[in-house]
Amino acid sequence: MKKFTIEPEYNNYKISQYLREVKGYSGRSLRNVEVYLNGKRVKTTKTLKKLNRLMVKEKGKEVGIEPIPMDLKIAYEDKNLLIIDKEPFLLVHPTTKKVDKTLANGVIHYFKETMGEILPPRFYNRLDMNTSGLVVVTKNAYAQAFLQDKATVKKFYKAIVKGIIEKDEFMIEKPLGKEGEELRRKEMSVEAGGQTAKTFVKVLERFPDENLTLVELELFTGRTHQIRAHLSLEGYPILGDDLYGGSDERANRQLLHSYRLIFTDLETNSDKTVEIGLPEDMTKILNMKK
Repeated sequence: MKKFTIEPEYNNYKISQYLREVKGYSGRSLRNVEVYLNGKRVKTTKTLKKLNRLMVKEKGKEVGIEPIPMDLKIAYEDKNLLIIDKEPFLLVHPTTKKVDKTLANGVIHYFKETMGEILPPRFYNRLDMNTSGLVVVTKNAYAQAFLQDKATVKKFYKAIVKGIIEKDEFMIEKPLGKEGEELRRKEMSVEAGGQTAKTFVKVLERFPDENLTLVELELFTGRTHQIRAHLSLEGYPILGDDLYGGSDERANRQLLHSYRLIFTDLETNSDKTVEIGLPEDMTKILNMKK
């Protein structure tokens, strides 16, 4: 539930216009809310007056995902967001082949226990099953629309890659696409159906004896497998990434970790940073090399 006091400059706005243009609601999300003006339920076509009290309440909706108790590692939480440090080997959302014991099941149970109701898990971002790190869940349609349409969100990852990267930092700008039902993404022109993709790479440490490099990566687009495909195309596959040429007995998954998010806070409109450490399998390999 969100509450707003109408600012003078929005006098005579329609409720729907105010929520879309000022508060960032999408047309789709407006179809799933009830609105109350000065305590009385009204339609979104109602005209606002300055200092009116507007309350927006989401309609109950069928989630269709079973709540399952799960030991969630919570990196950050406020009334709008839940940010979780996802462990590797965990799907974010149910699929036709895997319908339980996903992060979504755990999030729904957590909401039920802490908020007293079943809420749909609105994931702002998703990670591959074997990628670890920060996953953002919005608690309401307003927060979801704000992050998608108004906020600035910067995503940073760390990865251990095979090979010694000589450049200290560089940008990869190669469009990515796939053929048919293939999982693997490859370089593909936009004209051929690919999507633009942009990744910044910064070397953090080199391990010549092991032929490994620890890198930081910043995403400027969010394509499926973007980091994995880009690094592979440059000749530096992520250690343990079987799909993109990084198979190695030293790792049983791709050693890729979402470790830092910088985003616009919905309440203060200022930048907020959430950062976590590396998972045990990555620190173990790095500590062995020192």
